[in-house]
Amino acid sequence: MWEELEATDWATLKDNCGSAEDVPALLRQCAGQNLQDVDHAAFELLNHLFHQGGWICSASSAALPFLVRLAASPDVLLSSRRAVLELVSRLVSEAGRVAERFLDPGWRPAWERAVPKVLLLLTDPAAEIRRDAAHILGACETRGEAVLSALVQCWRSEADPATRLDLILALGLAAGREPAGPQAAEVLELLRDLLDTPDVQIRLAAVHALAPTDPNLPARRADLLLQAVRDPSVELWRHTSSVSTDVTGVHHWTAKLFTEPFPAFALGLLQDHSDVDQRVGALAQAGGLLAQWRSASTELLPALAARLDDPAPEVRFRAAELLACLGPAATVHADEVAILLGDSGARTTRKRETVAEAALWALARMNDLRCIPALIEAAAAPRSGLASGCKTVVSSPRLRSLPARSLPLSTAAPPPCAAGRRARRPRGRVGCPGTAPDGAGPACPLGTRLGAVMLPVRSR
Repeated sequence: MWEELEATDWATLKDNCGSAEDVPALLRQCAGQNLQDVDHAAFELLNHLFHQGGWICSASSAALPFLVRLAASPDVLLSSRRAVLELVSRLVSEAGRVAERFLDPGWRPAWERAVPKVLLLLTDPAAEIRRDAAHILGACETRGEAVLSALVQCWRSEADPATRLDLILALGLAAGREPAGPQAAEVLELLRDLLDTPDVQIRLAAVHALAPTDPNLPARRADLLLQAVRDPSVELWRHTSSVSTDVTGVHHWTAKLFTEPFPAFALGLLQDHSDVDQRVGALAQAGGLLAQWRSASTELLPALAARLDDPAPEVRFRAAELLACLGPAATVHADEVAILLGDSGARTTRKRETVAEAALWALARMNDLRCIPALIEAAAAPRSGLASGCKTVVSSPRLRSLPARSLPLSTAAPPPCAAGRRARRPRGRVGCPGTAPDGAGPACPLGTRLGAVMLPVRSR
């Protein structure tokens, strides 16, 4: 392998750092036995050959056969083998996304030559390598008929639970890549049969695998999906190569199967569960649904309020956070929120935001006068954590569209500014909790009663 490596004129090839002359040394280091050196070399290779994606450089095409050989070598550290397969996976996926002008002409021939060697990895003694290979074969552009036979054969002999999940997903993707050949029909029938298997995670994988060819299947089998994602065995997905995420990630991944508003899935997740990660994930999913579909708030509101007395501070914080984003629509639950004004339970985040801070913002958003004493206290404090804490609510990726786009400006109550600065009239439009800039609506009682205690807040 190394003779061929030296025969390549790497200096004439391009990578994300310019000339690819450093690539051969990094490939050699990936074959070493020092774990620290191997990890460093794998990271540098990722930076040189992929970085942030957007194109497939000529050095990636030249390096591909060496990456696959490293992955196939039992003498290479397992962590290094997996690292180079992760790089191959990213390159393969990116090659299917980028425009033709950003794809090196040598990539497709190099990949087609590599496919037989990747297929051999499906039988590697290490289950992790088999998972990675299945994921790559699912993500690549190779026609289905070229890989389905090997995937089916491996499915029939595979005993590792996580690898079986990766194989199901790969089978579904490969069966949809034309030309898929006559075996595609057999594969789709196999996947349909798996919908009734006793293993709930295999059923979940089968729905994901079949959804591209049957978009209405997730809605028809929502009960199956909920049973799977709420089952303790959902942790198995953390060990897969295709998904490799925690409970919240599996919730999100599965929710994306629904192409239309489907509050029933979020409501099912919000049902009581002994696992705090499940309850946190359910609220994250509810927030994601509300950010996309304002109409779901009526159905979700009671379930969100029910989490206000959860034993976990993170759950209480998120529940109050969501009610704050709903603002006046959540006023019916103001009494339950007000109870949390003395809740010192803190999140495990760096800023250690408290449940009380989220409750305070929620009451302000509801124009509830019970927030005034706490707002005055926060404004008078030498360093209020309220402003920075509540900013995380507004800027949260799953929620950022709610206050700005879904709620009337006349009822929007932004978090108070941090104290300790002289109040001065900012340039441009100004507002306070409950006021609308540029005459969009009348000032609310909350804003007028706070008076000079609150500093002006610039409207954005």
